Amino acid sequence: MIASLRGKLRRKLEDRVVVESGGVGYEVFLPPVAYRALGDAVASEKDDASELSLVIYYHATRDQPRPFLIGFTSELDKEFFEKLITVKDIGPLVAARALTCGVADLAAAIARQDEKFLRRLPGIGPQKARNIVAQLQAKVAKFALLKEPGAGEPEPVPAPPPGEEEVRGLVWEVLVKQLGHRPSEAAQLITEALRRKPGIETAEELFDEIYRGRKAP
Repeated sequence: MIASLRGKLRRKLEDRVVVESGGVGYEVFLPPVAYRALGDAVASEKDDASELSLVIYYHATRDQPRPFLIGFTSELDKEFFEKLITVKDIGPLVAARALTCGVADLAAAIARQDEKFLRRLPGIGPQKARNIVAQLQAKVAKFALLKEPGAGEPEPVPAPPPGEEEVRGLVWEVLVKQLGHRPSEAAQLITEALRRKPGIETAEELFDEIYRGRKAP
């Protein structure tokens, strides 16, 4: 199974690319948000082709044995996609085509139960929008906390403070290493969330409380 792919960008098609790695050309479907991230990347059969690195979701079933590759620009985007395909009637292609905006924006819409926003996504009608909210509302706070690129210079990433509780340490690490928050900012968000709601026992609960706190006026 293919988990990641790095190679030369040989072709840019309407919704997919061909990446050559090790002398083999791989056709990879890209969600709209990932395709836009290509920007001015050069597709060429010559040496001036851009280098491309993708995180891959490998899809093959008994009914469709031919492998189908879906590419993402980050592990976090792929993780969100894998949550989306757990929703009833949301298959890999529907989920991939629906990713027309950043994960943070989409996760925030789900968290606030904004079905109108979801219905504007390709392939997402009223029932699918309701299903997404019902099944994912309590599971996407982490993604809604994703910092936008360029939102301040990152600080060096130290290890979590010694003696940190397991949940607190895990959430701190995700906020800093995956979501782009500064270490001091992450520590403050966690401390404030636990002050508002003592007794949190899981990482998902803590992410949810942090997100609620950031939404509050």
